[in-house]
Amino acid sequence: MGDRHVSHTWFRFLHMFSNPVDLVRSASGASQDEVLKTGDDQLPGIFFRAMRGVNELVNAFLGVAVVNREQPEQLQLNTGITTRIHFRDRLPSLGVSVSQSPFRDHLPAHGLLRPRSGSAPPTPVNIHVTDPPPPRTSPPSQKREPKAPYKFSLTSSSRHYSSLLPPFPLSLCSSLQHLPHPLRCNLDSLLHLFGSWLFDAALITTDSNLSGRHSDVTLLSERWAAGRAEACGTLCRIFTCKKTAENILSVYLSRFYLVLLQSLQEACPLVVASILLNSTGLFCCDLKGINLLLPTFISVLESVLLDRDLIKFKGLVSLVDLRQASIFILLSLLPLPLQLRSVQSQVSLAGKLPASDVTGGNFLCLKHRLFSLLIGALQTETDTCNIQLLLSAMLNVVHDSAAVAAAGSLQQEMESQSKRTGRTRRNSGTTSFSGQSDAAAVLWVHMVHFLTRRLTSQWRNDSAVCLLALEVLGGLAKVEVQVEDMERRRVVSSVCTYIVFQCSRPPPLHSKDLHSIIVAAFFCLNIWLTRHPALLNQQECLSEVLEIVELGISGSKSRQKQEVKWKEEKELNPASLRVKEAAEATLNCVMQVSGACTNVDRSLNEDAVIGSYCLTDSNLKKFRYFVLESSVILGLLEPEPEQAQSPSLMVVIRGPSGCNSWSLQLHLLPRSGQALTQNILIPEKRSVTPEVSGTQCGVKHHLIPENIKRFPSVKADQSIPALHNTVTHEVQQQLDYLQAALKTQNQIETQPRGCGHSGIMTTCRPPLPVSNFQVTRLFLSHLGLLTPESVKDPGINGILAPLASLDSSLPGFSEKLRCLDQLPSRTCESAFVLYMRAGQRTATEILRNVENYRNVQINFLDFLSSLGQPEEVGRQQQVGGANPSSSDFAAVLSDSGGAVFDGRRFVLKSTDALMDITFIVPSTQTCSDWLKSSEEASSSNQNHPDVRSDSTPKSTSCPAEGMKSCCCFSEVFDSKSKILIVWAECFEDIERFPLSDLLSETRTQTENSASNVHLLFIHPLKTGLYRICFHGNVSSKLGLVAPLVSGSVVSRRSLGFLVTEMVINCCHRRRLERDSAPPPHVRRKHMINDIILHYSSRRSEPAFYSGLFHR
Repeated sequence: MGDRHVSHTWFRFLHMFSNPVDLVRSASGASQDEVLKTGDDQLPGIFFRAMRGVNELVNAFLGVAVVNREQPEQLQLNTGITTRIHFRDRLPSLGVSVSQSPFRDHLPAHGLLRPRSGSAPPTPVNIHVTDPPPPRTSPPSQKREPKAPYKFSLTSSSRHYSSLLPPFPLSLCSSLQHLPHPLRCNLDSLLHLFGSWLFDAALITTDSNLSGRHSDVTLLSERWAAGRAEACGTLCRIFTCKKTAENILSVYLSRFYLVLLQSLQEACPLVVASILLNSTGLFCCDLKGINLLLPTFISVLESVLLDRDLIKFKGLVSLVDLRQASIFILLSLLPLPLQLRSVQSQVSLAGKLPASDVTGGNFLCLKHRLFSLLIGALQTETDTCNIQLLLSAMLNVVHDSAAVAAAGSLQQEMESQSKRTGRTRRNSGTTSFSGQSDAAAVLWVHMVHFLTRRLTSQWRNDSAVCLLALEVLGGLAKVEVQVEDMERRRVVSSVCTYIVFQCSRPPPLHSKDLHSIIVAAFFCLNIWLTRHPALLNQQECLSEVLEIVELGISGSKSRQKQEVKWKEEKELNPASLRVKEAAEATLNCVMQVSGACTNVDRSLNEDAVIGSYCLTDSNLKKFRYFVLESSVILGLLEPEPEQAQSPSLMVVIRGPSGCNSWSLQLHLLPRSGQALTQNILIPEKRSVTPEVSGTQCGVKHHLIPENIKRFPSVKADQSIPALHNTVTHEVQQQLDYLQAALKTQNQIETQPRGCGHSGIMTTCRPPLPVSNFQVTRLFLSHLGLLTPESVKDPGINGILAPLASLDSSLPGFSEKLRCLDQLPSRTCESAFVLYMRAGQRTATEILRNVENYRNVQINFLDFLSSLGQPEEVGRQQQVGGANPSSSDFAAVLSDSGGAVFDGRRFVLKSTDALMDITFIVPSTQTCSDWLKSSEEASSSNQNHPDVRSDSTPKSTSCPAEGMKSCCCFSEVFDSKSKILIVWAECFEDIERFPLSDLLSETRTQTENSASNVHLLFIHPLKTGLYRICFHGNVSSKLGLVAPLVSGSVVSRRSLGFLVTEMVINCCHRRRLERDSAPPPHVRRKHMINDIILHYSSRRSEPAFYSGLFHR
């Protein structure tokens, strides 16, 4: 049968039945008594069943999938996708599947479209629990009563008509559980078939024939509400399934908008619930003019999300599903006011809408309502998953507001410097920008107050909500707003309080999930301390943080309520090893941040200190290596004697927190008094004549004033007896001896004059500075490291003294140090960025897009620039180093579409004090190169099977020189979890993304490889916003990952920041779920212990001091 005959057949088949709305028109003119006599009370149920049949046909044309009931699939909220495995029925002409409606059919077993007697009612919509229906093996019966009858609640004016109405359904259709087929038909064709029926059924209460004959419009609306709800839900599902590049006739759009405006205005519970449940993606599918419905939807969302009880919806629909659908709509509305703030809009329907639903002016006036709605919904929501959805939107809203304020401040600064701008315009702009900045700060403070208050009270027993709240708090620490330090101090105190509460739980309640939450709290605390180091300048904050670190390491605090226990008396009993390691990481963070010097390059090794390019044994002989407390390796280099004018020393410190280099010099005065110090130490070179140098002045020294004898004495002077009257005999002998000595000295001093010889006196000069120092001994002694107790052997086998030396002459010492330096001190993660054009199906086509900028959108290149800074492969990124800055992005990019960052020469790096994220844009050349390198790496691993991945860095042979420091393509795909960021031009192509082909390109595809991949799809919209679709790991037990969830919409200003935060949180969740993922400082600690075990020199105390005093 040809396509033409198929279309005619479908058209004639559908029109074998009359318009279902005729059922309403036939019963509208009858009175109540006539309805009871003729039995027309069954017409509303028949009308509902007719619209239900239309809904099933629409689902068939859309290709909505049916979840496999025999093996129910757990649908994750953050995936937003259901795998299409089984289909119930297939249409011969279209080849698409038909979906079951979540309506419960408790209608009479007769009439139009009567259901089969042996069929069971479908399961209501539930995201978390999907119980399979009973098998259809029972014999058919003539009558099958439902297990529990359901009643429909009516208003007080029409309660006496309840006997005439059918028992209406409990659950409504939800588009959250269904996705249309990518090869579905055009919406115009579908509306040509069913549009007239659906629009008439949705607007039956506005029919002029009906409203003129029946006075009780409320009763009419409630009698036929189930059919209307089905029609409105079907219309919403149709328009939500719009394709990316599809155009819909304006007549259908206008009628659809009219249906939504009037249906939401009437506020019939069934109709409103059906619209909300089927409109989750309505505002993110680029419908022309859809933003006109924004005020009306906000009013409806306020009535649903701000109502804690939802009495009018009880018994009709699952309240959790209704709130969840409303939250998804809210997620798509939040960025619109800031994105369309300058767009003028006016909606008016001849006074039919309330004043609050009319948008006058611009969309910016709706920002306050949406933000208040978000906060109010968080206060009234009790479901765990819904709370997580709302929390994920908080960071998006706050960062977008702060980005708008920052852009306004920058524009204000540029305008103030421009001479063309008038004074009036500058003043008005200043007021506007300052208002935006204040609004962002106020919003930040409000969100922080809410999170910290709930974290320590209502949410502290919900691990999933607390984990996501901690991730949001960590993201808020990175948002730049002007607030007082007291507000940031509040966050640190709240996180510490939360850690104390979780650690103080009784032992039976301790579990892996609880310890994961504590580790996440320590990680959040690290973010705040590194982002705001000024907090540690406050003594109270520093003491509180150190107490929490002590609690995590030892299991208890030294300061209790009424007593203080010394640390030497405490027993180490931490909550778990992971909690102890997290507390150690916080302590390292405090020591690195508190009082640290800014813009100082401290990451040099022996090669940079000596000026060599290779760390060899000959270079190591110039260093002395010591071990402190079996945890820190000191490399000390003394300069040559002829080069040192003052005691100086080069120190390379290797510890669990990283490798630092310092240049030390000993000065008698600070650097400000260095010139004075040099003048004192260095003697002056001048010629002094003997006549000048030997001159003596005849000065007679008097013990008493000369003019004392001029004044007459009085009786008071004689009140004190003379000395010779009080001197005893023994004292008198001593005085005589002293007078004789003075007389002899005077004779000696006057002897040169008597002999006629002139005495020559030389000028007193300081000695020459010492040029030979024992700087190592001075350094260890001044720091208190060199004491008799520190070098004493404890006498226990396997335990070194607190200060011990290492023998660098042993073979392999330089290799071990090189391996230690290659271990990162920060958490290193990688993610891949791909570009998928519309209609592409193979991995080769996708990888080839980034080779030229003409194949990608300009917004994609802007997105790449927001992810990080270009960094040359093989060059270690250093603080204060000469790495390429963000201004060099265009120069590095050249004419490529991002393929220059494929890992062969450049990558994109996003680095802070805790994380080091590498973004790679793979290309076709990259895959071929990494295939060769992976083969070589696999062969080398077979030759060296004893190398452990958790203690030594992965060595890979890369095609480019110096690729050992780069996270390569094949390594990431060999890992247990991968992160792919895909820019999708067409949203329908997401389900046909060739993931298996990409995995097979690197020959790393396994049975479970696809399930361990995190896919983050970004779809650009015509409004300048971006729609997010996230496919995460369905086996996660810790709930959603913030801040991007499927169905959310973000702005261009916040896209790069939110994607980076998403990568960080995904990697952190993966480490929390895996016990075999030690932190970086633990891996470095294990390597340091290995070096100490193999290269420590067991010297006696005399031998240690002898080696210390001699070079």
